Amino acid sequence: MLDLWSPALERDLASAPDPALARVSLARVAEHAEARAALARPEALAAAVRLLGFSTAAANLLVAHPEEAWALADVAARSRVELDAELADDIAGLGLPDGLRRFRRRAMLRVAARDLSSAPFEEIVAEITAVAEACLAAAARSVAREGLAVVALGKLGGAELNYASDVDVVFVHEGSGPERQEVAERASAALVRSLAEPTAEGIAFRVDTTLRPGGARGALSWSLEAMRGYYATQAAAWERQALIKARPVAGQPDLGTAFVEAVAPFVFPEVLPESTIDEVRRVKVRLEEYVRASGKAGVEVKRGRGGIRDVEFAVQLLQIVHGRRDERLRVPNTLRALEILADEGYVARDDAVALGRAYRFLRTLEHRLQIVRDLQTHELPADPAARTVLARSLGTGGEDELLVEFERQTALVREIHERFFYRPLLESFAGPSTPRPGRDREATVELLGALGFDEPSAAYGVLARLVEPSTHLGKVLGHVFPVMVPALALASEPDAALVRLERVIAATAGEGRLADALANDTRMAVRLAHVVAASSFATDLLSGRPERMLALREGAETDDAQAALVSVAARYAARELEPNPTGEELAAVADRVIADAVEAAEPDVPFAVIGLGKLGAQELNFASDLDVVFVYEGEGAAEFRHGAEAAERVLDGIRDAGWEPDAGLRPEGRSGPIAKSFAAYLEYWERYAETWEFQSLLRSRFVAGDEGLGRRFCSFANDFAYPDYLPVERVGEIRRMRERIERERVRPPEASRFHFKLGYGSLADVQFAVELSLMRFGGRHPEIRTHRTLEAIERLARLRLIEDGAALALSEAFVFLSDVKDALEVDRRVHAEAIPPAPQEQLALARRLGFEEYPRQTLLEEYRRITRRARRAMERVFYEEEG
Repeated sequence: MLDLWSPALERDLASAPDPALARVSLARVAEHAEARAALARPEALAAAVRLLGFSTAAANLLVAHPEEAWALADVAARSRVELDAELADDIAGLGLPDGLRRFRRRAMLRVAARDLSSAPFEEIVAEITAVAEACLAAAARSVAREGLAVVALGKLGGAELNYASDVDVVFVHEGSGPERQEVAERASAALVRSLAEPTAEGIAFRVDTTLRPGGARGALSWSLEAMRGYYATQAAAWERQALIKARPVAGQPDLGTAFVEAVAPFVFPEVLPESTIDEVRRVKVRLEEYVRASGKAGVEVKRGRGGIRDVEFAVQLLQIVHGRRDERLRVPNTLRALEILADEGYVARDDAVALGRAYRFLRTLEHRLQIVRDLQTHELPADPAARTVLARSLGTGGEDELLVEFERQTALVREIHERFFYRPLLESFAGPSTPRPGRDREATVELLGALGFDEPSAAYGVLARLVEPSTHLGKVLGHVFPVMVPALALASEPDAALVRLERVIAATAGEGRLADALANDTRMAVRLAHVVAASSFATDLLSGRPERMLALREGAETDDAQAALVSVAARYAARELEPNPTGEELAAVADRVIADAVEAAEPDVPFAVIGLGKLGAQELNFASDLDVVFVYEGEGAAEFRHGAEAAERVLDGIRDAGWEPDAGLRPEGRSGPIAKSFAAYLEYWERYAETWEFQSLLRSRFVAGDEGLGRRFCSFANDFAYPDYLPVERVGEIRRMRERIERERVRPPEASRFHFKLGYGSLADVQFAVELSLMRFGGRHPEIRTHRTLEAIERLARLRLIEDGAALALSEAFVFLSDVKDALEVDRRVHAEAIPPAPQEQLALARRLGFEEYPRQTLLEEYRRITRRARRAMERVFYEEEG
C-alpha cells in the first residue's frame, strides 16, 4: 500500500523540482485504487514524484486515466517494434483516433519521466520521433493502401522532435491526372484528421503541411513529377533549405525515397546561385526581427539571440554550401551533421563540440518548458518561482544559476554562429596539400561571391596574401580570421573592407608585438575587422601609426587621443557601443584634445574652456564640430589680450589634433571678441543676451582649464538658462526660431522629410522640444536640470511634465537619428545632415545600421515612422497649455 508520509517518500519529495506540487499531485492521483497499486512499486513512485513535481499535464492524465500509472513502473526506452505493438493494442481497444491519442500521451509520460532523471538528449528525441513515426505509419495504413508517401521535414525529418512539436510533412503520390489527385488529396486529409482532430482524448500530433509546394494554398498532395518541376523552377531558397531534413517516414517507402533523391539536386546544386545565401539569411533575420520586436529576444529559447535556431541555421548553411560536393553532409539530423562538419575539417573541432553542447542544453531546456503543460512554448517564465522550479528540474541550482548558464550558452552560440560559416574560407589557404572540398579554390571563390563580394576572385587573392603562412603575422591571421570575416562580409562594401584591412596589415609588417596582441585577443581582431569595414578615416589613422591598433584590445587605455578615437569607431562599428555611450566616449576624447590644447597654450590668466552644444551635452557624433566659448578672469586690457591669445592658441591646437572647433556661440557671435572675462559674461547675460543664447546655456559644461572659474561660469549660466518663469513671449520666440531654421536652412523644402538634423521629426525637433520644456519647468523643478538629452526626457517624464507617449517618441528619435548620423559619419568623418538620396548609398547606410531584411526599404520605413512620431511629440510639447 502507498504511504504518502513515509520517510523514503519524504526524501524523494525533497529532490523533486517542486516538492509542494509533487505532494499535492501525488495525493490527487493516489485517490484512485489502480493508481495507488501501481505507485506502490518503488520504481514507479520515484518516477511519479519527479514527474508530478514538475508536470501538471502528467497529473491531469493520471487523474483522468489512473490505469496509466502503470506506465511509470518501467520507463526504459522502447524500440520501434515495441512501440508499434503497443500502438496496435491501443487501436484495437479504442479505435484509430483515440488509440493514437492515448498511445502518444502514455509514451510521452514515460519519456518525460526518464528525461527528468537526466537521460541523454539524443535518446529522448529519438524516442519522441519514433512515437510520432509509429502514429503516422498506423494512420497511413488506415487511409491509404498504396501510392502515397509521407515525407518528414523539420524536426521530425531530423529525428529530433520536441514533446509538443508540430510534425512537418509533405505528401507525395504516384501517378497523375485529376482522379489520382483527388484520391491522394482525400487520403492525405484523412491522415491529418486522424492525428490532429480533437477528440475526448485531445490530439495525437499537430500536423503541419504548410511546407508543401504552394504553402497552405497549394494542393495537399503532389505527384513526384510535379514536385520535381516545382523545386526546379519555382521554389524559394528557404523551401529548398527545408528539404535538407526530408526523410520518408510512412506510407510507400520507395516512393518517399524517390522523392528525396529527386529533389537532392535542387538542395545541393552543382553551382550555388549567389542569391541563395542572402535569401536564406533573410528568412533567419525576419524571424529574429519578429522576436526582437516582441521584446523576447532574451528569453526565447528557440528563436532568440543565440537560441536553437542559430545552431540549426549555421549547420544548415554549411550543409548547403559543402553538401554539394560532399554527400556525407546530406544528413537531416543537426548533431550528426555537426559531427561530420568537424570530421571533414569544415569547422573547428572545439567549435563543433561547444556548439553541440550548447544545442543539447537549449533543447533540453525547451523540453522542460513543454513538459509542464504539454504546450508548445519556448519562453523562459517571467515568474522567479517558476524559474527556480525549472532550474531544479535541470539540476542547475536556483534561478540565478539558470539565468547565468542560459546567458553563457546563448552568448557562446551567437559568437560561434557569427563566425561559423566563414571558417571554411581559410581551408583554401592553409593545411595539408591533399585536396579537400573545403580547400577547393573554385568553391571558395563561389562562396565569396555568395557572401557579397563583388569581385570574388580579387577577394580570394587578398585573402591568400593576408593569411600567407610563411610569415608570423600571416599565421596569426590564419588563426583569427574566422572571427573577422563576418564583419568584412557584412560590410556595406565588402571588397573595399578587405582592401582596407590589407592596407593596415601591410603597415604592421615587422611589428611582432602587434601580431602577438592579435593572436592573444580575439576581441581585438573582431574590432579591427569592424573598423576597417566601416571607416576610411580610422583605416588611415591605423595605417599611419599601426601601434594605435593596441587601443583595440579589450580594456585598453591610451594617452593618444587619435588612438582613442579609433577605439570608439571600432566599438561603435562592432555595435558594442550604442549611440548614447558613443557620444559620451567621443566627448571624452574631445575633452582630452581640448585639455592638451589648453596645456600647450599656457594661458597667462585664469582661463577656462566651456563646452556648448553636442560637446557640452556629451552627445558628439563622429564629425561634430566642438562648440566652445572661452572665459578668463580679470578686467584690464592686458588680461583681455592674454585671454584672446590663449583662446586662439587653443583653437589652433584643437585643429592640429584633427578636430574642428566652433566658437560661434559666444556673445555677439563671430563679430564679438573670441574670449570674455567672467564679469563681462555676467553683464552680457543680464543686459543683452537673446533667448537663443540662454537656450544654448542649457548645455554648458566645464571642459578644461581653470576648474574653479569653469564651475563658477556654469553655475551662473544655469541661473540664466532656467528662469523662475518663462514668459509667453520667449516661448513664442523659441517656436518661431524652430520654424525659421527648418524653413531657411533646409533646401529645397521637400528635402525636409529626410533631413535628420533640421527637418521634419529631426534631431532639431527633439532638441527644441526638450530645451523648451527645460526652460519652462527647470526654474521650479531643479531636479530636472541636466545637459543630457535622454536624461532630461526621463526626468521630465518622471515628474509628468511631458506625456509618457511624447517622451517615448522623442527618446526613440534621438537614439535612432543619432545612430543614423554616426553611421554616415564614421566612414570619412564628414558632416552628414540628411539621408543620402542615392539608393546604393541608402543601402550601404542600412547595412551599417544592421538592417538585413530588405535593408533599404526597412530603413526608410523605420525612418518615416520614427520621425513622424517625433514631429507629433514635438508639436504636443510646443503647443501645450502652460501648467
